[in-house]
Amino acid sequence: MITGASSGIGAETTRVLALRGVHVVMGVGNLAAAKYVKESILKEIPSAKVDAMELDLSSFEFVKKFASEFNSSGLPLNILM
Repeated sequence: MITGASSGIGAETTRVLALRGVHVVMGVGNLAAAKYVKESILKEIPSAKVDAMELDLSSFEFVKKFASEFNSSGLPLNILM
């Protein structure tokens, strides 16, 4: 999981991990920007496994909601950046 993955270092980290075959979940505040990043990665790496989930780190209630949704996804959390 990469937080802040819709731009800058987070987006590049997502791209590099996807290039190496990692299934990346982007925790982002802006889903439209995340969609652009995901589409860009998929153009370069068609087999990439990249998902985006809305995450607002300024709200503890939203973080709890995000955690619940992530747990429901059944995906493992191996790395958090």
